[in-house]
Amino acid sequence: SGAKLSVEESKSFERLTKTKFTIDYLSLKNLEELRSFFIQSKNETYNTILLDLEEKYIKNIIEQIKYNTEQIFFNVSEPSNNLRKTACAGNLLHTYPSKAMFTDSIAQFLVEKKWTKVLMLTGPLSFDKEYSDSFKSSADKFGLRVLQEKFFVDNNDPRIRDKNDLSFLTMEKKYNVIFVSDINGEFALKVPFNSNKPAVVTGSAGLTPKTWHWSYLRHGAPQLNGRFERMHQRRMSSRDWAAWMAVKVIIESVLRTKTTANREILNYIRDSDIRVDGSKGIGLNFRSETNQLRQTIFLVSGNNWVSGVAPFESFKNKTNDLDTLGILSNSCN
Repeated sequence: SGAKLSVEESKSFERLTKTKFTIDYLSLKNLEELRSFFIQSKNETYNTILLDLEEKYIKNIIEQIKYNTEQIFFNVSEPSNNLRKTACAGNLLHTYPSKAMFTDSIAQFLVEKKWTKVLMLTGPLSFDKEYSDSFKSSADKFGLRVLQEKFFVDNNDPRIRDKNDLSFLTMEKKYNVIFVSDINGEFALKVPFNSNKPAVVTGSAGLTPKTWHWSYLRHGAPQLNGRFERMHQRRMSSRDWAAWMAVKVIIESVLRTKTTANREILNYIRDSDIRVDGSKGIGLNFRSETNQLRQTIFLVSGNNWVSGVAPFESFKNKTNDLDTLGILSNSCN
């Protein structure tokens, strides 16, 4: 839906770019259909392909992505840290933030507030473990103390009370922060106000990191939200924003380079001098090694309001403060 909005907005630039932007939607049932799409020559009719796919599917087509060097691909929904480190495809760009960007933003907020003693609660799924692992790296990076990590199971079986009862899980006495990792979200919702001692809850509940949120009221965000809501009769989500931004990057590149040649557009996109307005308050561009879009992260409180925007002022980088969030390098040669 975000991509559709961006294409609609491109109409005001058609006279300047002498280019008409169009969009097709393709819904695939399984991995076999996905592979088939890339094997057929049909996919080559597109200059740009937005991937709303989980990591396992992107990994299965990464060789095709690398082979199709004349096409530009955008990951608009998968936060995997591993994908940024190992994909090694120069034509695969990420407008959706990595888990490391999310957990770094949380860690910065906690350091700013001097809430530095953390109890971690991790769910049973692989995503839960990956999110917790990312937070542990962020804690090391910014100087938080992880006192203990406990693993929960979200059911009411009394035989595993020590894994599903918050009074048992939060018996540790020294923490002032609880980081909970729960992709399903049901257990996480129980954590605020139910710990054995007063604590800030963050991660999958309480203070949560977001790519985008309707309550941000600066830098043209209300106008962007308004345009989206008028088109789709709902609020803009983080994935909507990432797709909107991907198409906007292409439009901006065509406008600046005055060409529709993909190779020239990709070179322009990956140039450190590019700045694209994402209604987040600062011109955004991509990291050259990981192809990750540098961007601010919104920290949204339990009452559904933006309570902070990372990176925070006290965290500085010699070239770009946005590089205090996320992964800066990969394992590619």
